Amino acid sequence: MSKEMSMENRTPLGFGSAETAPKEIPPLDAQTANQLLNNVFTSCDMKPSVIPVEVLESWGNYKKPVFNFGRFIAYIGVVLLVLLPLMFLHPTVIAERTNVKSAANAIYKIRVQTLLPIESVSAELDGHPVLITKSGPKQYSAEITDNGTMTITVHSFNGQTASKTYKVSHLDTEKPEFIRSYSENGIVYLEVRDTYSGIDYDNISGLTPVSYDEEKGLIAFTIPEAPTQITIPDRAGNELLLLLSPVTN
Repeated sequence: MSKEMSMENRTPLGFGSAETAPKEIPPLDAQTANQLLNNVFTSCDMKPSVIPVEVLESWGNYKKPVFNFGRFIAYIGVVLLVLLPLMFLHPTVIAERTNVKSAANAIYKIRVQTLLPIESVSAELDGHPVLITKSGPKQYSAEITDNGTMTITVHSFNGQTASKTYKVSHLDTEKPEFIRSYSENGIVYLEVRDTYSGIDYDNISGLTPVSYDEEKGLIAFTIPEAPTQITIPDRAGNELLLLLSPVTN
């Protein structure tokens, strides 16, 4: 009986009673915290702190949002430094004529080189607007039918502007020139001249030529029985209209 009683009174190894269980550390009041801080300084052979603990604690709480705000400002500054060069980046305009041998028109392929989006692309020929057609990403085309000075202007997304000027020449915008005519043995000979593109003999209409001499610019027709209008074009599409009558001097 005594053994049983003694076994019941024993406490299992590793477990304490409810009265000896660890408790949470209560918060320190300001006076106790200051005393502990002074004891630490004394143990380290240092002068006691003259700044109260409550002041240090409020300063730390103040520095947390200030530090986060400062870090945010620093991030913004880094982003602006990276983007700043882009604000002064100029676009580059490159235009190339694709149909160099054509005297009827000049087709230009326009390319814009820039890292930023393009706001607008425009062109003028001697102050007159030129139609610009977009053909791809940052690629455009323009068709010119007159000689002159073409100016291409590009406005970039960052407000920067670039312009480039090209001289458009060797376009035939004038009709063939009539020089003289004479008749001989029922044939009328017309002398015509076209300086730029040349006479398009294969497309003469109204009357079919009997013969023609490209070197001399002579075109021979049979004298018509009634007044007949003939059309003499050049290779650029310009046309000379002449009226042939039965009586030719």
